Amino acid sequence: MAKKRSKIKDIISKAIYSDKKETYTITYIDRTNDYGIRLLQITTDEVFAVSNWAITLNDNETVIPIHRIVEIKDNDGKILWKKGVK
Repeated sequence: MAKKRSKIKDIISKAIYSDKKETYTITYIDRTNDYGIRLLQITTDEVFAVSNWAITLNDNETVIPIHRIVEIKDNDGKILWKKGVK
C-alpha cells in the first residue's frame, strides 16, 4: 500500500511543485449522500498540496484521500498511473 501512495504522491508532486509544472488529469472516487458513489475528474492545477495520505484542493476545504485516486493521465491522455496496474 505504501508504494502505491508514494508513486501517486511523486507524480502529483512533480506536476505541482517542479519548475516545469505539468497539468495532469486525476480521476478519483467521490462518495456523497446526494450522489452516491461516482467517478470525478480534476486537474493538477486544482491541487494545492499533496501528502502521503491525501491531496488538498485550492479551496483548502476539499481533501481527497490518496486511496480514492484510480487514474492519473498526462496532457496527451497517456496513463501515468492506474489503480490495479503495476
